Amino acid sequence: MFGQTQAAIFERLEVTKKFGLVSDYHVSWSGRKGRLIPKVQVWGNGGTTEYVVQNYIAQLLQGLVPAQQINVADDRLAN
Repeated sequence: MFGQTQAAIFERLEVTKKFGLVSDYHVSWSGRKGRLIPKVQVWGNGGTTEYVVQNYIAQLLQGLVPAQQINVADDRLAN
């Protein structure tokens, strides 16, 4: 199950990155074996508000990543 979930998360985020909504992302996992919870951090592409990016990613990853485990990084801090 972990491998399928991981693949689905990465596939969806890569497509989003290719379309330009996010410039980069990071996925981490916490918890015990068999009960790992994914956490996703994304960096927007500057032209889209954090609110829009947050909502889009939450819908995109619904059922895979809890919405409270999705964070949109302040892209001004990335430079």
